[in-house]
Amino acid sequence: MPQEAASRLKLAKGFLMHKMYRLGYTDDHTSVDNPPKSCPPELREWVSDAVKELKREHLLVEKPASYGMQVFAVRNPSGYAHANVYAKYAGLPLLEYGRRPRTKVEPLPEDELRRLAKRKRP
Repeated sequence: MPQEAASRLKLAKGFLMHKMYRLGYTDDHTSVDNPPKSCPPELREWVSDAVKELKREHLLVEKPASYGMQVFAVRNPSGYAHANVYAKYAGLPLLEYGRRPRTKVEPLPEDELRRLAKRKRP
Protein backbone atom coordinates (compact mmCIF):
# COMPACT_ATOMS: atom_id res chain seq x y z
CA MET A 1 0.00 0.00 0.00
CA PRO A 2 1.47 3.38 -0.97
CA GLN A 3 2.43 5.78 1.81
CA GLU A 4 -0.36 8.27 0.99
CA ALA A 5 -3.05 5.56 1.06
CA ALA A 6 -1.78 4.17 4.38
CA SER A 7 -1.79 7.67 5.83
CA ARG A 8 -5.37 8.35 4.70
CA LEU A 9 -6.54 4.98 6.03
CA LYS A 10 -4.92 5.73 9.39
CA LEU A 11 -6.64 9.13 9.51
CA ALA A 12 -10.01 7.56 8.61
CA LYS A 13 -9.60 5.04 11.44
CA GLY A 14 -8.71 7.91 13.76
CA PHE A 15 -11.76 9.90 12.65
CA LEU A 16 -14.08 7.00 13.41
CA MET A 17 -12.57 6.25 16.82
CA HIS A 18 -12.46 9.94 17.78
CA LYS A 19 -16.12 10.35 16.90
CA MET A 20 -17.18 7.21 18.75
CA TYR A 21 -15.25 8.16 21.90
CA ARG A 22 -16.37 11.83 21.88
CA LEU A 23 -20.02 10.90 21.44
CA GLY A 24 -19.88 8.27 24.16
CA TYR A 25 -20.51 5.20 22.04
CA THR A 26 -18.51 2.97 24.35
CA ASP A 27 -21.30 2.58 26.88
CA ASP A 28 -24.01 2.85 24.26
CA HIS A 29 -24.35 1.86 20.61
CA THR A 30 -25.41 3.52 17.38
CA SER A 31 -26.46 2.43 13.92
CA VAL A 32 -23.61 1.24 11.68
CA ASP A 33 -24.63 4.01 9.26
CA ASN A 34 -23.89 6.83 11.72
CA PRO A 35 -20.10 6.75 12.40
CA PRO A 36 -19.06 7.60 8.80
CA LYS A 37 -21.37 10.62 8.71
CA SER A 38 -19.67 14.03 8.81
CA CYS A 39 -16.38 12.52 7.65
CA PRO A 40 -14.03 15.01 5.97
CA PRO A 41 -14.21 14.75 2.16
CA GLU A 42 -10.55 13.76 1.81
CA LEU A 43 -11.13 10.66 3.98
CA ARG A 44 -14.53 9.46 2.70
CA GLU A 45 -13.18 6.86 0.28
CA TRP A 46 -11.20 5.24 3.11
CA VAL A 47 -13.99 4.99 5.70
CA SER A 48 -15.36 1.60 4.65
CA ASP A 49 -11.85 0.06 4.74
CA ALA A 50 -11.24 1.74 8.10
CA VAL A 51 -14.42 0.23 9.56
CA LYS A 52 -13.36 -3.24 8.39
CA GLU A 53 -9.89 -2.87 9.91
CA LEU A 54 -11.25 -1.53 13.21
CA LYS A 55 -13.58 -4.53 13.43
CA ARG A 56 -10.63 -6.83 12.74
CA GLU A 57 -8.69 -5.09 15.51
CA HIS A 58 -11.72 -5.56 17.82
CA LEU A 59 -12.01 -1.81 18.42
CA LEU A 60 -15.44 -1.58 16.79
CA VAL A 61 -17.94 -4.28 17.69
CA GLU A 62 -21.18 -5.01 15.90
CA LYS A 63 -24.30 -5.78 17.88
CA PRO A 64 -27.48 -7.07 16.22
CA ALA A 65 -30.70 -5.39 17.35
CA SER A 66 -34.32 -5.80 16.34
CA TYR A 67 -34.14 -2.43 14.54
CA GLY A 68 -30.89 -3.09 12.65
CA MET A 69 -27.20 -3.66 13.13
CA GLN A 70 -25.60 -1.46 15.78
CA VAL A 71 -21.96 -0.72 16.57
CA PHE A 72 -20.01 0.46 19.63
CA ALA A 73 -16.37 1.27 20.34
CA VAL A 74 -14.18 -0.57 22.81
CA ARG A 75 -12.13 1.54 25.23
CA ASN A 76 -8.57 0.56 24.52
CA PRO A 77 -5.21 2.40 24.46
CA SER A 78 -4.73 1.56 20.77
CA GLY A 79 -8.18 2.97 20.00
CA TYR A 80 -7.26 6.21 21.73
CA ALA A 81 -3.99 6.24 19.78
CA HIS A 82 -5.99 6.07 16.54
CA ALA A 83 -8.31 8.83 17.77
CA ASN A 84 -5.42 11.09 18.70
CA VAL A 85 -3.82 10.71 15.26
CA TYR A 86 -6.95 12.28 13.82
CA ALA A 87 -7.22 14.85 16.63
CA LYS A 88 -3.69 16.11 15.86
CA TYR A 89 -4.51 16.25 12.14
CA ALA A 90 -7.74 18.20 12.74
CA GLY A 91 -6.38 20.42 15.53
CA LEU A 92 -8.77 18.99 18.14
CA PRO A 93 -8.04 18.36 21.82
CA LEU A 94 -6.40 15.00 22.46
CA LEU A 95 -8.35 12.26 24.19
CA GLU A 96 -6.87 10.59 27.24
CA TYR A 97 -7.31 6.86 27.80
CA GLY A 98 -9.17 6.18 31.02
CA ARG A 99 -10.89 9.56 31.12
CA ARG A 100 -14.29 10.03 29.61
CA PRO A 101 -14.57 13.15 27.47
CA ARG A 102 -16.95 15.86 28.57
CA THR A 103 -19.90 15.91 26.24
CA LYS A 104 -22.19 18.05 28.37
CA VAL A 105 -22.19 21.81 28.62
CA GLU A 106 -20.95 23.34 31.88
CA PRO A 107 -23.85 24.36 34.17
CA LEU A 108 -24.59 28.05 34.58
CA PRO A 109 -23.31 29.77 37.74
CA GLU A 110 -25.82 30.40 40.57
CA ASP A 111 -25.97 34.18 40.03
CA GLU A 112 -26.75 33.67 36.32
CA LEU A 113 -29.52 31.19 37.18
CA ARG A 114 -31.04 33.65 39.69
CA ARG A 115 -30.89 36.47 37.16
CA LEU A 116 -32.67 34.34 34.57
CA ALA A 117 -35.32 33.23 37.06
CA LYS A 118 -36.12 36.88 38.00
CA ARG A 119 -36.50 37.99 34.38
CA LYS A 120 -40.13 38.47 33.47
CA ARG A 121 -41.51 36.48 30.61
CA PRO A 122 -43.82 38.16 28.04
